[in-house]
Amino acid sequence: MGLTESLEDYLEVIYQIVLEKKAAHVKDIAAELGVRYPSVTSALQTLSKRGLVNYEPYELVTLTPEGYETAAQVAEKHRMLRSFFETVLGLDPKVSDETACRMEHIIPKAAYHRFVQFIKYLYLLQGSESAWLAELRTFFEKEDSESTLSSDLDRYFDGTGFNLPGGKDLPLRAFRLSRSPTSGGSQHPSDGRKP
Repeated sequence: MGLTESLEDYLEVIYQIVLEKKAAHVKDIAAELGVRYPSVTSALQTLSKRGLVNYEPYELVTLTPEGYETAAQVAEKHRMLRSFFETVLGLDPKVSDETACRMEHIIPKAAYHRFVQFIKYLYLLQGSESAWLAELRTFFEKEDSESTLSSDLDRYFDGTGFNLPGGKDLPLRAFRLSRSPTSGGSQHPSDGRKP
């Protein structure tokens, strides 16, 4: 049985504390999550029953091997998502962290696997400081200063076949940007019009 978002948060916090201090106190967990001690105790009892933490009242909390593995997976999702939002999308670190925290719990395994493959493609194949990243940031800056998201999406994708009437979407490969040799900017994929 899967863990709730709340239990994953507890497990992730315990993992972070254990990495730093070798074991966690209830007060450390409560302080990190901004919750009261009884909430922590209840979560620890549930995690203990599931075999993920070693917990006895008034004792230090540690992770079982299964708990360590599960917590490491949750923390890795968080780290990858946060890094993508901050490094690639250029979002504020706090926004990146908060968004990653929400998404780490809901992203399906297949989607996360594909996301990791995408990151590998971007960084391993092309290098972490490729020209595409600088171009992407320039594009974001231009778009941030000019756009309203919903009208831009409708205008940009109109006629591309990316979003067909009736809600039938084509695969992303059907949507390709071309570069104008004279303007250096993005063009509308269907006919070369500026978006």
